[in-house]
Amino acid sequence: MDVILTPDQRVRVFISSTLEELAEERAAARRAIRRLHLVPVWYESGAHPHPPRGMYGACLEQSQVFVRICWQRYGWSAPWMEISGLEDGFRLAAGKPMQLYLKRPAPGQEPRLTAMIDGVRAAGTVSNRTFATPRELERLLADGSVE
Repeated sequence: MDVILTPDQRVRVFISSTLEELAEERAAARRAIRRLHLVPVWYESGAHPHPPRGMYGACLEQSQVFVRICWQRYGWSAPWMEISGLEDGFRLAAGKPMQLYLKRPAPGQEPRLTAMIDGVRAAGTVSNRTFATPRELERLLADGSVE
């Protein structure tokens, strides 16, 4: 059955980052996205009666744009997965418009995150910017600024 979107549908923007860091930056991203009259979607926005991959997979599937915010942590990997949920989410979002925002400086960046970012940049399919503060990230997102 085809889905018919009614006029009240707004673009949904999935915000992705590790849960262990960047809480202020995720809040700044939500503010910027709301200011653009879009709908921010993020993993920790509600109760999770389903396994994490099912939850973020469903959120991604229902979102039209993917925003990844990275700093130093690669993220948690389930014992049965070879990659973190952060990288898995990125792979699941393939084909959607994506923006990657990198917090700098990142003197303690984990090697697996560095490798993931290098792979993303080498593929050349994702717009990316660097930022230093939550306020700067909010401005970049609200302006739609990409490199």
